Amino acid sequence: MKPLRYSLGVLIAATLLFFLVNPFVETHTQLKDITVQIQWRWLLSSFGLLLLYRSAYTYPFKTLLNGITQNQVPFRTAFTLFHLANITRYLPGRIWGFVRILSLSQRFGLSKTAVGGSLTLHVGIETALGGLIALSLLFSPQLRRTALQFVMGNFSGQPLIFMLLLGGFMIGLLVLMLSISSRARNFLSTLQQTGQPLCHTDFLKKWWGILAGHVLLWLCLGGAFFLFVRSLTPVPWRHAFLFSACYAFAWLCGFLSFLTPGGLGVRESLLTLLLSLYIPPSQATLVALLCRVWMLSAELVLAGIASLLQKRK
Repeated sequence: MKPLRYSLGVLIAATLLFFLVNPFVETHTQLKDITVQIQWRWLLSSFGLLLLYRSAYTYPFKTLLNGITQNQVPFRTAFTLFHLANITRYLPGRIWGFVRILSLSQRFGLSKTAVGGSLTLHVGIETALGGLIALSLLFSPQLRRTALQFVMGNFSGQPLIFMLLLGGFMIGLLVLMLSISSRARNFLSTLQQTGQPLCHTDFLKKWWGILAGHVLLWLCLGGAFFLFVRSLTPVPWRHAFLFSACYAFAWLCGFLSFLTPGGLGVRESLLTLLLSLYIPPSQATLVALLCRVWMLSAELVLAGIASLLQKRK
């Protein structure tokens, strides 16, 4: 078992190293003339806020586990389980993070059904809220101007079709949120180990608490990302939510992409494209690439902490 774990660790490390180094190699000609003055106070603040976000990220997951198992799952258990498995999502394929967390669940005394159901709802809510935040980009004058130029140049003067499609997408996303909310109660009742139906009042309290937790998590992540951008290039504070929406859109597309593990490449490309509307393209490229290093650093730190907690258990 130990040689297998060691081999898996080496494979994960090699995969991460490849996907981290490759974008810099491909874009070195664009970045070689850039001079960057790092604002360390904003960088350290952003990393601290990111660690807070990644640590608190498991709280809604823990709440869902409590509701399904009808037991009080310790936060330490949920934290350790999630962050031990999270790093494996960078392996080629899109299922290894999910497979890993299911394989570890019984070691922590949790059923695979409870863990799988909780994680599915947890990620589903996060994705839907991320999509709603991303839609706020439609209020950006720069993006509207760019989109209008694209539509006029590629759709032969038929912007109405584009706007109808965009409006349909927005309505569909709102309907998805309502659908998730209406089906969650039955889903949780099915997964409950007691087999008893959920009390409507208790369900609403837990559900709104989980939604509020996810909203706060997105605000925390958006604030951390804006401070990260501000540490590399001067940007006005009024763009804080706008940059958060840029990240949410890039994250959502990377999450839904089946091309690369963890959305590597897809997220960086879209982030570069969106940020270049507000900052110079070369700086947008640098921010997008270093953002992945920034995010991975936090994930590795928390995975290390989770590993220490598991050894001391």
